Amino acid sequence: MELTPELIQSKLFSMRTQAHKFHLDTRSYAEHQALKTLYSSIGDFADEISEKLMGYQKGKRIGVGKLDELQVYSQDAVNKMVKDGMDFSYSLYEWAGDKKYCDLENIAQSLSGLFAETAYQLTLS
Repeated sequence: MELTPELIQSKLFSMRTQAHKFHLDTRSYAEHQALKTLYSSIGDFADEISEKLMGYQKGKRIGVGKLDELQVYSQDAVNKMVKDGMDFSYSLYEWAGDKKYCDLENIAQSLSGLFAETAYQLTLS
């Protein structure tokens, strides 16, 4: 998957919405709390990453991307979403490095850390 600003932004929006949906559908309190932290944090990352992208592009606005379809809740679906989030974070890190968007590399590392922490928290439920 070749990253573009539109894909990056729409992926972040999709991950946030999916995490929120899973947060509402789980019956585990520990998972509920872990997913609450995840979806609220992804929203902040989406805003920060979008603004940095526009800054690196000298104010060029990001076009409209396609949002992913929501998945039905299952423990496997939650774990896959978290793994996909870590994979996406690494792809973003590499993409930002290629573009020499230094701060975006740092943010991608923090986003990866958020998903890693969530993966750990999900083992507590």
